[in-house]
Amino acid sequence: MFGALYGLVESFFKNDEGHNVTVNGDRYRAMITYFFIPELNNHDVQELWFQQDGATCHTARAIIDLLKDTLGDRLISRFGPVNWPPRSCDLTPLDNFCGAM
Repeated sequence: MFGALYGLVESFFKNDEGHNVTVNGDRYRAMITYFFIPELNNHDVQELWFQQDGATCHTARAIIDLLKDTLGDRLISRFGPVNWPPRSCDLTPLDNFCGAM
């Protein structure tokens, strides 16, 4: 998973050896708690909206509650204040496209 905040792009989910790991609810909650929320507190983010897809680890009740407590109604997520369907084309980029040159 990659996150961006004011131009910062970083891979969050790596083990001690630098290898990618499977994202689960506990790892995602730790990233939100120990990275994302502190970063929010370091910036003026009154107009920030947070959007996430319908991955199971993103939509666990504990995660949604944590994000709603942090962001209020500025959460766009399945089961969030602004609810998006799990396979919304607005949330999920197209796998393929055809364009003329």
